[in-house]
Amino acid sequence: MSIKKKATAGSLWMSLTRTGINVVDFLVYAYLARILTLEEFGLAGFCFLFIEFANTLVNAGVNQNLVQRKEWEDRYAASTMTFVFGMGLVASAGIVGIGAPIAYYSHSQLAALVVVSLAPITLVTSLQVVVTGKLLREFKNKQMGVAKFCATLLSAISIITMAENGYGIWALIFGKLINITIQYLFLIYVSKFKPAFNFDKNDFKELVTFCLPLFWMVVLRFLNKKASNLFTGFVLGPVSFALLAAAHKGEVVINQVTMSSINSMIVPSFSRVKEGSDLGGLFIRLVTVASTIVTPIFMGLAAIADPFVTVAFGEKFSASANYMTISAFSIFPLIIANFLPNLLISRARTKDAFNLVLVNIVCNVVVAGCTIWFGVTFMLISLVVSNFLATPVRLAIVKKHIFIDTKALVVSIAPSALSSIGMFLALMYVKPFIAAVVNYDIVNLVVLMSLGAVFYVSFSFIFFFKQTSRQVEELKSMLLKKKK
Repeated sequence: MSIKKKATAGSLWMSLTRTGINVVDFLVYAYLARILTLEEFGLAGFCFLFIEFANTLVNAGVNQNLVQRKEWEDRYAASTMTFVFGMGLVASAGIVGIGAPIAYYSHSQLAALVVVSLAPITLVTSLQVVVTGKLLREFKNKQMGVAKFCATLLSAISIITMAENGYGIWALIFGKLINITIQYLFLIYVSKFKPAFNFDKNDFKELVTFCLPLFWMVVLRFLNKKASNLFTGFVLGPVSFALLAAAHKGEVVINQVTMSSINSMIVPSFSRVKEGSDLGGLFIRLVTVASTIVTPIFMGLAAIADPFVTVAFGEKFSASANYMTISAFSIFPLIIANFLPNLLISRARTKDAFNLVLVNIVCNVVVAGCTIWFGVTFMLISLVVSNFLATPVRLAIVKKHIFIDTKALVVSIAPSALSSIGMFLALMYVKPFIAAVVNYDIVNLVVLMSLGAVFYVSFSFIFFFKQTSRQVEELKSMLLKKKK
């Protein structure tokens, strides 16, 4: 099977399993949003940020290092296991020694206890890194996805069972611990990998050289992704944090199912592209396909935010709908920006990949920190505008190593972008009329989603028939086997 077919199959399987995982996760999230108070819900989400941050530290560039190496060596894998487990120990100690006191003094004793209880997740995550690296390298996305889905399903059952028995916020905590433990055991089984430890100074030196720029990159990337949530939690408190987190939940699910799945395959597939190939042209094709699929989903979500939030999380989260609509417009610059760091990493240009993250930090962390004082709505609008303005700078950094025809890029994604905007405007126009006729939110939501699909497809073929037909053929070539 060709690299293109392997990458496509890998992305497809990862997308399918992530869809299952995120559907289950979303249902649990929606269930807990209804039974917990806004403050409890916000507290749980805020504490999980500490764990997410620690998990990014232990996985900083290690997977990419294992994937891009020419040969798999058990000795080197064992050295990597020792290196990452050591980082896991340090990160877990940091959660207990630093994260818990911050949670205690910024919120409550309960917050500190929650943070401490979640610390083992980081330690088990560190043990997973080499296993997932091996599976990604071998394009075993199907096996990895199934293992993670089964673990998610079992943990979801445990969370709901404990919540129904009155454990409240602790049902979520124990469920997450169960999830990560079962997931690790399943991944070991499907990978046929035997964990081993080895200490080798030369291996450690290689890991540090490759991973150090990526270490700072993932730290900054985390801050970049979570900046709005972090500042909202610190400045405005857990209730505002809960409302913003609910607004971002739909975007997170879509990202995990679509762009994250594609992004995870860029390094293993693009790193195997021969020197002299038109990597920029391949990148444009990748972005065009992603835009065709992802952009209408985001803009559809922007249009149906109010019934979606009410159906999913309940009336107490109604303020989240406005936040969701504003944030969705970031998809236009981010459909390009999200893939650029891994494009550079695939060519071992980690320093410039780090520079891209610095640009993102300015766009998101600095902007969020300066604007949150004027309210969440003003902050979100500022973030959308800053990401549009930063796109030329991001492309300029990449063009130092990989030529990307900016005009061709814009022309290639224009049909999906314009059709998505047309769909959004059409839905916003018909939404009041449908609401006046349909009295049930869930029926209203289904009708709007169906109309959105019809509007997008219609606009695409009516106004951009040639480009849309080409994209359909491109998708067919990627997903369907050629007849012999």
